[in-house]
Amino acid sequence: MKIINGTLCISHAELTGRIITTANLKAQVRKGQVKQVVKGGNGRQAWYAVDSFALKWRTEVYKRYPDAKEQAESREFMDTVEPDGAAFDFFQSYTLSDGRHLPEDKVLEYASNAAIMNAFRRCWDAHVSKRQRSGKRTTLAKEFWTRAAAALPRLADSFPHSLPGSPRRLSMKCAEYVREGYACFISGKFLNGNAGKVLTDEQVGYLATLISNPNNVQDTVVAKAYNAKARLLGWKEITVAAVGVWREKLQLEAAAGRLGVANFRNHKTMQVKRSRPTAPFLMCSLDGWTVELLYQKTRTDKKGHNVTTYTNRLTIVVVLDPCVDYPMGYAVGDHECPELIKAALRNAAVHSRELTGQMLRYNQVQSDRYAISCMKDLYAVLGDKVIPAQAHNAKAKPVEPYFNHLNTTYCQLCANWGGYGVTTNPKRQPNSEALNRRRHSFPDEAGVRAQIDEMMRLERKQKIGKLMEKLANLKPEHTLPMSREMYLLNFGAETGFKNVLEGCGLRPTILGVKRDYDCFDLTFRDHASERWTVRYDPDDLHDVLAVSEDGTHRYMLEEKYVQPMALADRKPGDAEQLQRVRDYNVALEAETGRRLAHHYEGAKRTIERTRELPIYGTPALGACLADKLMLTDSRGQHKDNRSRKRLAAADIEALEVETVEIPVTRQGDAVEAYQVNDYSIF
Repeated sequence: MKIINGTLCISHAELTGRIITTANLKAQVRKGQVKQVVKGGNGRQAWYAVDSFALKWRTEVYKRYPDAKEQAESREFMDTVEPDGAAFDFFQSYTLSDGRHLPEDKVLEYASNAAIMNAFRRCWDAHVSKRQRSGKRTTLAKEFWTRAAAALPRLADSFPHSLPGSPRRLSMKCAEYVREGYACFISGKFLNGNAGKVLTDEQVGYLATLISNPNNVQDTVVAKAYNAKARLLGWKEITVAAVGVWREKLQLEAAAGRLGVANFRNHKTMQVKRSRPTAPFLMCSLDGWTVELLYQKTRTDKKGHNVTTYTNRLTIVVVLDPCVDYPMGYAVGDHECPELIKAALRNAAVHSRELTGQMLRYNQVQSDRYAISCMKDLYAVLGDKVIPAQAHNAKAKPVEPYFNHLNTTYCQLCANWGGYGVTTNPKRQPNSEALNRRRHSFPDEAGVRAQIDEMMRLERKQKIGKLMEKLANLKPEHTLPMSREMYLLNFGAETGFKNVLEGCGLRPTILGVKRDYDCFDLTFRDHASERWTVRYDPDDLHDVLAVSEDGTHRYMLEEKYVQPMALADRKPGDAEQLQRVRDYNVALEAETGRRLAHHYEGAKRTIERTRELPIYGTPALGACLADKLMLTDSRGQHKDNRSRKRLAAADIEALEVETVEIPVTRQGDAVEAYQVNDYSIF
């Protein structure tokens, strides 16, 4: 409905199908009983004067449209309002004095204000222009703004606004809009007067100190403390609401004081979004965690009384492969320490051999900064690059959320579960009364260790399939084998004694048994006077590492191969091992001869000069100085092997044997199988 030339009119669409039929309407118009104000056709809508209808139809119109007149009067404005894109862009990009932007609801509200005001201006200009062209008197501005104010509630359905409902104030706001533009619609509430009372750097600094107090003081306390200082220094006092405004402005400073460094970094600083490694052994992350599984422990106090505690917990250090969150290595102890970390690294190296057949190093090791000065060299053994994580930033380490996974997936299902830690919401913690009732059923330390071992076994079992699939993505250039020497040097156990080189090599006592080891390196026997520390792998005694006292010499030693004395006892492989020893001895003799010849050549000039000395006249001594080196082999031969075939005999006759009275183990056999004397052949 709308007003046409001062007449309330209703459209054809509003009439037909609801109030009167189309045929009846045409008949009423044809008879002149209904006044048609605007004819339809050619895209035009037909309009009819409401007051020209008979009483029954006029009553039905006002029944269906009780506010018909008001609706008609507002239609002029409703049809004129158009969204103002420039206004929307202005308010969306507007920056307040404190650096904030307007809220989205305010942006929409102010843009609607501008769109409605633009429509009012267009309607007024059209009205004035039309009246001037027709020569009629222009409608008074008061009448126009009254109709405009009356249309505002209907306009709010499509354009939510905050324009004043008073015709006078509405006209004043329009005049202000013409003068100042879009900015006139921004409320002064965004520039809080109370907050404006804090102006100087000294005032802001003092208020920021109070707000960021680590005791998390309330706004009322902050306002009281600030105003006490303000009265002394002549500052303007502030309200509690002003403190709230400033707390928003100083939210970073407040958070730093209230949360602490760790929580501030985890919740306020920018976080880096990362992707998982595409293959195993590209990166590992390691850290320690106090396992939330309680166990009971009984101690004897100073008075001799037994005291049982039920809040004891163990610590686990995990070497995590974040490719699939696979625990490559772990170790359990009373507390985190360098020895426990070393045990976890050793377990990771051993487990990598179980998975791949060889010990593999990581391309990158991420650790925390605990004992980093003494642990960085050991970390470098496990990984090519050692990159410690940022201190007090748990999100930087993938192993941190893994501990939460272990806690919720496994530990929480146990009767001795201790909870999530002291900083967690108490409502999420286990029932302390229930824990206290069943504390006597808590396992001991060995029981908790078994729980942790089972937990890690299940983790490896569930994820090993996916890990091995990802292993195919490991490129050759990223495959970093760990040498046996490197492993034994850093992770090997020590016998606790020093050993000297004997004819049969080194004979250390390992795990309570005397064992024989030797080295095929020709330079090993140059250090017969050295005292050697033997490092070994308890799970594999096939070879050991001998380290000199000053650490400058290292040799890998093999367990002595035991040759049978009787030909009938010989088996495949015996001849090859025997030949290795013979070849070594030949090479050793040749090298020793070469060295002596070299020494003789160096001393040759000196020997020639001794002919002038009185000592040369002594036949016995002179002959010693003049003789050249003539080192023969075990058969008395020197550079003459023509009669080798003639002197050759059965292999068994060429063996030099020594009866060993101390029981030794044969390579690859159990210790318990040897209860009689054995024989070493060398």
